[in-house]
Amino acid sequence: METVFPGGVRSQHSASLEGFPEGVRSQHSASLEESKKKLNQQLKTKYLRLTKQVRPIPFIKDTRSIDKVFTEVGMNYKPVGEDEPWQRMNSHHEIPMGTIGQSRINIIEGDAGYGKSMLSLRLVHDWCTRDQVDQCSQLSNIDILIHLNLRQLGGVASIYEAIVKCLLPLDSSIKESDVKQLLQNEDIRTLLLFDAYDEYPDKDKEDNFVSHILQEKLLQHVKVLLTTRSSCIPEGCDGLTGRIKLTGFDGRAREDYVRKVVTKGDEEATQKILTQFNTNATLADICQAPLLFVIYAHSAHKAEINIDFRSVTEFFRCMVKCFHHHIRNKAQTKPTAEEQAQFQKFEDNHDTLDRLAYEALCAENQQLTWDRDICARKLGKEFYKRHTDIGILVEEEVINSNILSQPDPYKTEVRLFHKLACEWYAAHYFVKRLRSSPSSLPENLVDLMDPSELQHVYRFACGLDTIAARQVLDLLKQKRDCNSLAVLCALEQTDEAGDVLDTVRDLVSRDVIIGEEDSRLLQRTTIELVQRACQDEIPVSRLQLKMCFKRFDVTSSCIVLRSDFRLANLKTLQVLHIQAKYTDGEITRDELLGLLQTCEGLTELRIDSRSFLLPLSIPPETIPPSLKRRNINILYVRWRGLVYRLSFEHGQWEIHDQPADYPLVVNIHQGHSQLEQEWCLHQELMMAAEAGVTISTLRLIGSFNTVADNSQSIILTSGLTIPVLLTLQKLMIEDSNINQEMFIRILSYVKECPQMTTLRFWKSQMPDVVDPEQIPSQLKQRGLKVLYDRGNGLVYRLSFDHGQWEIHDQHADQSFYVEIDQGQSQLEQEWCLQELKMAAEAGVTICALLLGVSFNTVADNGQSIILTSGLTIPGLPTLQELYIEETNINQEMFIKILSYVKECPQMTWLHFVDSQLPGVVDPEQIPSQLKQQGLEVLYDRRSGLVYRLSFDHGQWEIHDQRADSSLNVSIDQSDSQLEQEWCLQELKMAAEAGVKIHVLSLVDSFNTVADNSQLITLTSGRTIPVLQTLLQLDIWETDINQEMFIKILSYVKECPQMTTLLFWDSQMPDVVDPEQIPSQLEQRGLKVHSWKHGYLDFETGRWKLSDRVAKISSRIVVKGLYQRILSTNFGGSEETRQAQEVPPEVDG
Repeated sequence: METVFPGGVRSQHSASLEGFPEGVRSQHSASLEESKKKLNQQLKTKYLRLTKQVRPIPFIKDTRSIDKVFTEVGMNYKPVGEDEPWQRMNSHHEIPMGTIGQSRINIIEGDAGYGKSMLSLRLVHDWCTRDQVDQCSQLSNIDILIHLNLRQLGGVASIYEAIVKCLLPLDSSIKESDVKQLLQNEDIRTLLLFDAYDEYPDKDKEDNFVSHILQEKLLQHVKVLLTTRSSCIPEGCDGLTGRIKLTGFDGRAREDYVRKVVTKGDEEATQKILTQFNTNATLADICQAPLLFVIYAHSAHKAEINIDFRSVTEFFRCMVKCFHHHIRNKAQTKPTAEEQAQFQKFEDNHDTLDRLAYEALCAENQQLTWDRDICARKLGKEFYKRHTDIGILVEEEVINSNILSQPDPYKTEVRLFHKLACEWYAAHYFVKRLRSSPSSLPENLVDLMDPSELQHVYRFACGLDTIAARQVLDLLKQKRDCNSLAVLCALEQTDEAGDVLDTVRDLVSRDVIIGEEDSRLLQRTTIELVQRACQDEIPVSRLQLKMCFKRFDVTSSCIVLRSDFRLANLKTLQVLHIQAKYTDGEITRDELLGLLQTCEGLTELRIDSRSFLLPLSIPPETIPPSLKRRNINILYVRWRGLVYRLSFEHGQWEIHDQPADYPLVVNIHQGHSQLEQEWCLHQELMMAAEAGVTISTLRLIGSFNTVADNSQSIILTSGLTIPVLLTLQKLMIEDSNINQEMFIRILSYVKECPQMTTLRFWKSQMPDVVDPEQIPSQLKQRGLKVLYDRGNGLVYRLSFDHGQWEIHDQHADQSFYVEIDQGQSQLEQEWCLQELKMAAEAGVTICALLLGVSFNTVADNGQSIILTSGLTIPGLPTLQELYIEETNINQEMFIKILSYVKECPQMTWLHFVDSQLPGVVDPEQIPSQLKQQGLEVLYDRRSGLVYRLSFDHGQWEIHDQRADSSLNVSIDQSDSQLEQEWCLQELKMAAEAGVKIHVLSLVDSFNTVADNSQLITLTSGRTIPVLQTLLQLDIWETDINQEMFIKILSYVKECPQMTTLLFWDSQMPDVVDPEQIPSQLEQRGLKVHSWKHGYLDFETGRWKLSDRVAKISSRIVVKGLYQRILSTNFGGSEETRQAQEVPPEVDG
């Protein structure tokens, strides 16, 4: 497990080997490392085969690699916590993997066909190839990735069994016990990637290994990514996991997919497909689901198809027909009339398959696969063969849970190519049952076929048959929260049947909701429903716009949503409820009046928003008489607190209601607009005080300026003033500098607020002592609490008797730490010292003390630390961890620091960050008490590794590798002798321990290579031996002739893992003799790049510039030199090149 504090990460050793001799632990670690290496080799073999067998749609027989077909889908991320907003993600590389500050478990959710499984395969591929390409994905920090398709794991009781049986070869020597040992080791960073939870046969069983892991009953430290439909989130995970929601293809993604996968760069063909596609807006909304667009794009590329689709049913019917026609047209000989008839029969008559699909979805535990032999027998061999040839039916090997103990526990099963296809065929059988004998349907049908999980069965049924559609809509009335699905089902009926208006009337008699998270198709469909009702004079009882309202367009008299859809002509709408998104916005007077006039039948308008503002008032003379006569109820709810009602009589807002469970809290932030601050002041604070409504809390966040001389008002930084508030209970002032005079003036203002019981300052600069004689005596009698929270764990209370601050409370969820930085003011540093002394005297644990460039020395007696400001820190008996950052420390000073630590009996951790330390410490000078104290001395050089000092021999050892970084070492000619020695020590330790060295940068420090190619000699005379784990070598600002270049390649040949050699701003030979280039380098796939010349072609020995943008990565920012984005992008426009300081001749 890891405990995180600013400046470092502490790793605790596994308790399982404590007490064993060092040799035993070393052997165990070596054995574990070997097991991990063997497991990863076998996993990668399996995964790479899997990721190269992708078929975008059924009739494409040739398989492709996932990286050749994968296209980014829209994604939104919601961190743990109900109030956290959804955040847009730009790439799958941003998917969190449970690293520091993130949820251990993340769920990837999306509707059918939104690309969950394709995304899983892409993540697997990225992990397998992480050493070959530069990635910014967090997968680069994952040691073991376990990818399991849960659909195939029915009846498997153990995850270890699933891994061995599903992922490893039959002759693997790895046993379940080996896998268990690896997964249970907390030092091995493991990610479990569970795909298709919604199709997991055992998901409804209480005792399954997936539930145990999600509920933290098993493998509590392991990171988890799980994909599922949005309607099938595992129970108990709602508030405990991060959520990633797939939002489908936008226009850019569709274009990228067509060009990359379908037409392979043929621009004419690309434009033909996209132009045809964009002529049908409904089709574009249907194809927000990537699967449906992929089917359309490939089908349209193969043949001319009619795109006049008005529903998903029409679309899917056409696509299935395309599958059949494609396989028929591919026949090498022209089919006979009899064969043509047989083809048509198979296409039209699929009753048995319909029934199989229906029964699979209706089963108590959905079973979406069938035994191959049984299925072929039921369908008929010819039908079965035809549909497997097309790809509608897919065969796959799965575990046979009945023979798990056998060496080969597999069987072949068959399934429909996608669950959406299963719903298509099931809908046909569903329609037959609805038409022939609806009374025979089970009473709990909507429970067996949950509409939220199987919405397409109901939608397809409505599109396939008008009579069945009426019965489906009646069924949906029995289920709560099915209004949105009912709307979609209603719009599947494209025929102008006489009872369509009855359906519309029924749907709009209930609440109609348009939500931000609704698909574009659902939003469009709901808008069509509402506008159809208004057009036919049908009353729409209530329309709720949930986080999707953008503005009201006065010019066109319509509501504009955030999706840019528009709602117009809402003349029969009765109640409009707008829940505005938590972003700044404003509805002006003209917009508000225009909205009210457009909705002619409106009786109530309710707007809920924290920061979407309405006008402070409306002059009565500007309100049309017709609006005044209608007496519309206009309500405005400002987050937690009061509900306001607009009076048409005088154009002012009045308090309408106060929710019983929401106290009135008002926040005035420095960043708020003038209108927002005026709303807080005039409409909330003053109105509440005048009406006798209790104001629970007033928070001034960076907005406090001063108190008026007469103490009757607070003046804000905006110039607005807050008068005395008779009903205010608590005042919080945040992020302000308060001196003693200002503090007394604030107390004088508080004296005028008779109900105030608490005055709290947060993260502000406060006087450390207050003259008690100046504190108003009334405040003492009232029992006012004056609190000061510095944001680091402790809360202080002012003693009115002696004007001193005392410890009042400690945050239960926060450890107490103190940070003293060189840039802090003298007053701030004095406050920090006062905190430390108070905590130590009160016995409060000081979790960490961080000295950021403020450490100077230790007193000769070892009793105190002297800061650069001259202030001193005495020995702290309750201090646990001390961090010293960016300081040069020689051996003498190091020993003095250890002497100070001796005075802190509870300290267990001394951590140096980005400092200069001696490479070796004399063990004789280390106080013996520290060994008994259990102290760990760690050194984080910000290069990727953390080192630990061995008290036995005074040497530094590798302690841990930072989870969020790679090992990067830079040796600059200007570095001190000690710094260069440390760099060489790092390289040797990493290579010996098998730690990958991602980048070694020699900045103007390279001199030559030894004749035997075993050493690089630096300009300082020091040498770098062959590094077995080095991946990339960068050589900066050096003139290289041909002889030296060949010697460098010979050195690289000795580094077996090196894949990249980069020369930055160096002079290179124009041509290299290809005969002298070691042949092993080309076989290894080594890439040799020069900043000025391009990349080296081993065949010709010449430098070439790439035709496309080439990403050459340097994962290290070298001190003061070429500080640019980690993955530099060469190419682009002339302006871009100049902005990035990239030489224009380099196009690769």
